[in-house]
Amino acid sequence: MINHLVKKTCLPVSLVLATFLCFPTSPSAASGRTPGLTFMTEQYPPFNFEENGSPQGIAVDLLAEIMKKANVEFSRSDIHLKSWTTGYQAALNNKNTAVFSTTRTPERERLFRWVGPIAPTKIVVIARKDRALKINTFADLKKLRIAALCDDIGEQLLLRGKIKNNRIIVKEKADDVIRLLEAGKVDAWAYEETAGMWLIKHLASNPGNFESIYPLGEGELYYAFNRQTSESVIQTMGMALDELKKEKTKDGYSIYEKVFDHYLKPRYIDDRITNEQVMRLVDQTMEDLAADAPATIDKINAGTPPYRDKDNPSFYVFIYDTAITMVAHGDNIKLVGKNFKGKTDVNGKAFRDEIVASALRDGSGWEDYVYTSPGESGLYYKTTFFMRARGSDGKTYIVCSGKFKDK
Repeated sequence: MINHLVKKTCLPVSLVLATFLCFPTSPSAASGRTPGLTFMTEQYPPFNFEENGSPQGIAVDLLAEIMKKANVEFSRSDIHLKSWTTGYQAALNNKNTAVFSTTRTPERERLFRWVGPIAPTKIVVIARKDRALKINTFADLKKLRIAALCDDIGEQLLLRGKIKNNRIIVKEKADDVIRLLEAGKVDAWAYEETAGMWLIKHLASNPGNFESIYPLGEGELYYAFNRQTSESVIQTMGMALDELKKEKTKDGYSIYEKVFDHYLKPRYIDDRITNEQVMRLVDQTMEDLAADAPATIDKINAGTPPYRDKDNPSFYVFIYDTAITMVAHGDNIKLVGKNFKGKTDVNGKAFRDEIVASALRDGSGWEDYVYTSPGESGLYYKTTFFMRARGSDGKTYIVCSGKFKDK
């Protein structure tokens, strides 16, 4: 299938001349340069789209912040809005060209170099409600005529499931697919759910007549670079994106969180962690602090198990002092030593103040807020258990551990 995907060309590709950008070798470096880059994208809201003649969206805003972090001169006019097919084929065949937002899949893994993840993605089959299609299994899809964009993840998932080519109607533009759906010339559309429903809302004559009828898969969106792009470029952009996720601003949340929150609501997720596991980890950490506070804090900041789970990085311990300064953090050492009094999540909730105040008043409790998950993209609803503890050094600590909510 990989060979098939590489060789296929749905439409002639018109290439865009590169805008020359110079990259440092790391986000803070001032020297080290690479050839110019071309950035290609499509109408794929809320991740990337055009509004008032300018590229916008989660991936666009993050790209601008990545360039700023990397000390690179950059303008949104450096991003070229084309069809998905044009951008995808350009990134496949032209050095220093990137296409976004691209779902990272096994079929595509060796075709590109990757920077991300940017955001979570869910690919579904969309159909008209008045068709009342009943799809219970993937096999039920084989009787439908399903539209997909050329080289898009929707088409690839249909092919992976061995749906015959003559049942897949391939188009280059989403508005062409929506017209086919409205006219009844295709039964359904395989596409990213959020982007597809957003486009239908703005392009269809009766947006309320569409629904997702079957999930095809979930994944993560990335910036996909041509394989010949310099490794230093990939590393620089990856490091910058990581810092945008981990570093908190003066408001108490990261630039990544702020960008994401501007376009999408937080999600619920099952991170396979139970309330009981969280409470046991807090209890164990309290016992360890009572026995040897300095050594325990050092181990937490080093990410040592059990203070950070080796198999699930979203399961970790963090500790505040009574002044709401982060004393230890099992996942993000950049937060240690920072005072978070009055700092909020992206919804404006000063959850850290509430955790410390409740711990000092009641001894323990749970607190809900919005946060990011290590190793994953997006924003999520989180709940944290906390307890007031006394260390071997005589200091009072507030020990915390949390899990992401699944409704």
